[in-house]
Amino acid sequence: MNRIAQGLVLVLLGAAALGSSAFSELYLNYVQGAFRPFLIAAGAVLVLLGALVVAADLRAASRGEEGEEGHDCQGHDHHGGPRVAWLLVLPAVAVFVVAPPALGAYTAAASGAAAAPDSSRVDLSEYREDPFAEAGDGPVELQLQEFVSRAWTDEERSMSGRTIELTGFVVPHPEGEDEGWYLARLQMACCAADAVVNRVLITGEPAPETDSWWTVRGTWDEPEGDLQSVRDHRFTVEEMREVENPPDPYE
Repeated sequence: MNRIAQGLVLVLLGAAALGSSAFSELYLNYVQGAFRPFLIAAGAVLVLLGALVVAADLRAASRGEEGEEGHDCQGHDHHGGPRVAWLLVLPAVAVFVVAPPALGAYTAAASGAAAAPDSSRVDLSEYREDPFAEAGDGPVELQLQEFVSRAWTDEERSMSGRTIELTGFVVPHPEGEDEGWYLARLQMACCAADAVVNRVLITGEPAPETDSWWTVRGTWDEPEGDLQSVRDHRFTVEEMREVENPPDPYE
């Protein structure tokens, strides 16, 4: 790999970063939205550096400065890089040609549900002060992570008897359709690598297509006993409709 090729690789990598962040929302499949300015800045820097490398080498070649200075006594080219450096092209090619999709049902099934949090360390007001008072007698729209947090930690059981609306993707039950299916959403702190699964178990409804997105309206099946001993939070569906995949699939 000569210096011009190295510069072109930098340009390609920078263009991939810019293409997925500045000109589309593809980056949301991999990182939080707050990282967008940093991805744009990094992509711009890579494109600029790559262009400078290519321009400098072309100027040097035009002045005839390539030659013996680029070779040692055995004829090896010091301006070249190791062939393994071409592997740097693969991430850029993946974004341009076969952009990896957001994590979905396969990851949710393989990872299993998140563990119950320590109720003393959960502040439900970080979502909304009182979403049930805001909704009045109507349905309450909750994110899956908020629903799961309340189902595990709200000792007042304020969701009991309320009509709740949730949106997520379909994950099949590992033991078959007779056991129901999961409506799930992945919660991401930084990037897709640290995503955890929030899910509810739905029974009494046939399982839709895996990885399809649905909004369900229904009620929380309030468990008996200790909330934190529950492994799968159950949800009774009254109404459901298929929806388009959201631009940001994570919570």
